[in-house]
Amino acid sequence: MMEKKVALSITEVKKRSGREIEKVLGKYWSPRQILFRAYFIFSSWSHAFFAIHYWMDKFRNISADATDATQRTSLQSHFASASTVCNSIPFTISMLISTRYGHKIKARKRVLWSLILMTICFMIATCFIKINTDSWQTLFFIVTMATLATINALNATLEIGSLVLLAKFPPSFMNMYLLGEGFSGIFNSSLQVITLAIGTSTTASALLYFVFGTFTMLFSSILFHFTKYNKYYMHFINNSVEDTKKDVLPFSEVKALLKVVWPIVLAFQLMDLAKRPTHTAITSLVVSENFGSGSSWSDVYFVPVVTFLYSDVTTLLGRIIASKINKEFKTSYLSIFMFLRILVFVPLFFLCNAQPRNHLPVLIPHDWQYIVILGIFSLSNGYLFNMIFLNISKVVEPDKREDAYMVFMTVICSTGALLSPVGLFAVDIL
Repeated sequence: MMEKKVALSITEVKKRSGREIEKVLGKYWSPRQILFRAYFIFSSWSHAFFAIHYWMDKFRNISADATDATQRTSLQSHFASASTVCNSIPFTISMLISTRYGHKIKARKRVLWSLILMTICFMIATCFIKINTDSWQTLFFIVTMATLATINALNATLEIGSLVLLAKFPPSFMNMYLLGEGFSGIFNSSLQVITLAIGTSTTASALLYFVFGTFTMLFSSILFHFTKYNKYYMHFINNSVEDTKKDVLPFSEVKALLKVVWPIVLAFQLMDLAKRPTHTAITSLVVSENFGSGSSWSDVYFVPVVTFLYSDVTTLLGRIIASKINKEFKTSYLSIFMFLRILVFVPLFFLCNAQPRNHLPVLIPHDWQYIVILGIFSLSNGYLFNMIFLNISKVVEPDKREDAYMVFMTVICSTGALLSPVGLFAVDIL
């Protein structure tokens, strides 16, 4: 009886707005519809590759005290910033290829195959955990960065494909996807803390972490596969024909869209400029003021709990606030505010207790000071990110949203790739 009602509802509301359609179809929930909505959250949970204690152990100085943060090797110090480079550049190249040629392959296939290949990459990374790499740390560092680059290239294809699909749905689904990205950070950070707590060693904790990560990737693939059996999903997909032979977006249209979204692009770039040299390039190196005392909190849990979990929670809180209070600001005021954030937060993070140091003094040594600074930074980052992203759909016509998101992503990712080495230089400034 319920299946019949859903069918009737779909027929009746074909000409209604996306919000009206969502309201009507939302009355008829089934396990498959719950799985469909869950995909938009779990698909973002699959992009973690950051078990900080594991990497610090893999790239430690094997002939020195591994617990001395002031004696970290170059590979340890530059791991987070190098990861950013291996995120931005392959992501951008893959995104540009996807933007230019991706339409020749249906978005659904791109998303599904990206998830499957990323799962395989996680499996390969998991296999290295039990291998002793002490005698070939530099080569292992290169292999790790290559694996990260592959995952992020696939992630670009995944995100572009997801955005193409999301553009066919009501705006609330974009908000759901962005919240899913926020949940992904909390999921990965929590998993890191849990595996550290129950693992008998750094290796055992890392094994648990990556096995769970691989399972999550696999689960995301299964969730997405089953969306094709969902009437809610198929209604929007079937009513929006995907042309695999369409021409590339003409330069004149790109230029026209840039004229509309450039203030949003500028605001995002200024927001990103505050993050590139600080989080996680510098924040991953910040240690507790009591580091080395033998305390589990100071030596084991401080970085994963504060730098990652706490940061992700406050970022998600900012995104939730943005979804509830998404006010429009004059772009000129917003850009000025973003610029002021750079002037305030970059020096503050540089003066926190990040180790090792060669040039700058530590003027903000206490844990509570770092926690306050990071909390305000992450909260504002989460709010501003969602506010900027959601406002794109407000300044363009519904039939131009997909192209607007493509142009926006192309510009910010290209400039992000150019700025990605900033984190490497920031570490050397300390």
